Amino acid sequence: MFEVTFIGAFVAGILAFLSPCVLPIIPAYLSYISGVGVEEVQRENRPFNTRIFLSALFFVIGFSIVFTLLGAGASFIGQFLRAYQTEIAKVGGGLVIFFGLHFAGAFLRPNFLRELIGVEAFLVALYLFKVISKDAFLNLTGALAVVLALYLFGAHEYLYRQLKKEAKAKASYLGAFLIGLVFAFGWTPCIGPVLGSILFLASQQETVREGAAMLFLFSLGLGIPFLVAGLLFSLFLNFVKKFGRFFGVVEFVGGVLLIALGILLVLEKLSWFASLGVGI
Repeated sequence: MFEVTFIGAFVAGILAFLSPCVLPIIPAYLSYISGVGVEEVQRENRPFNTRIFLSALFFVIGFSIVFTLLGAGASFIGQFLRAYQTEIAKVGGGLVIFFGLHFAGAFLRPNFLRELIGVEAFLVALYLFKVISKDAFLNLTGALAVVLALYLFGAHEYLYRQLKKEAKAKASYLGAFLIGLVFAFGWTPCIGPVLGSILFLASQQETVREGAAMLFLFSLGLGIPFLVAGLLFSLFLNFVKKFGRFFGVVEFVGGVLLIALGILLVLEKLSWFASLGVGI
């Protein structure tokens, strides 16, 4: 059986690849780690380039190893925190909601604090009219408090500053592998919010193997498009240009999915979500 949470990890990897601060720089990244210039590819106009594909492959292997080990470690640590699992899930749900708001660009809105207060007022109304229970009201309010605290401490500003960082590597297969390792530890927060959410879910798994499997699936979701981009590099250049118009949609959908996941965690409904699993 393959739970929806594991399928979600794979989809999260694809969303991370399609995010607007990752996808546009993939051509430059592949060009840099392979040593093959974008202009050269456009000039030759060949559908396949073996060197770019192999560089992409070593790059994907590098970050997949690190992500999988992180997933195993998260699950291992999670086993020692079972006694506080409920409390950790609620606080972690607030953190996932924060990541979702960041991914959707909500923190860039000039009236974000006012809108956050409006959401809390709406929750109060739902509670007073007995639409939601007292426990649900307190849990959701606690999650909003986590979001507010992180916002006031400037966590969102740190994430947006990180978007401006660029990685460096030597143009070789070994260099591609090494930058894959660096990628896993220090990539932009376009991946950070999604990865942080998946790592938290991995920490809730019963075994180390399940935690590692979840992050391996995330790596596949992120890595397969890399390999396709490396294999069909010239076609990928045209795809990036055309796909740019949908970046806002990708951000919004990805953010909403993370927020929904965080709410399920806070309300302790993730088991219901996982029960939608299907055989595969």
